Amino acid sequence: MKRATLREVAQKAGTSMMTVSRVINSRDSVSDETKSKVLSAIQELGYEPHKDARILRGGKTGRIGIVVSDIRNPFYSQVVGDLEDLAEENNMAVIVSDTSKRLDQEKKAL
Repeated sequence: MKRATLREVAQKAGTSMMTVSRVINSRDSVSDETKSKVLSAIQELGYEPHKDARILRGGKTGRIGIVVSDIRNPFYSQVVGDLEDLAEENNMAVIVSDTSKRLDQEKKAL
């Protein structure tokens, strides 16, 4: 099934694409009536915002990357564990790269 577009949601709701974007991004400058029309159109069309496009636009992925030279080292294990706890509290995820003390791997990871 073809993915619904922002343009299709706007057409169905009788609004502009900018208005649809404002509703999706929780901007306050949209009337309750218009917001209701947009949300109904989103529901009917099964619209889902494209995550990759949002990342490119906003620069936020919801992920934190960390490169460690040896995850078996208790210091790095503790740092990664604490980082994961903080990330979870903020609805984020941690991506860990263990380079096993190899400089070439560290360069690749970065």
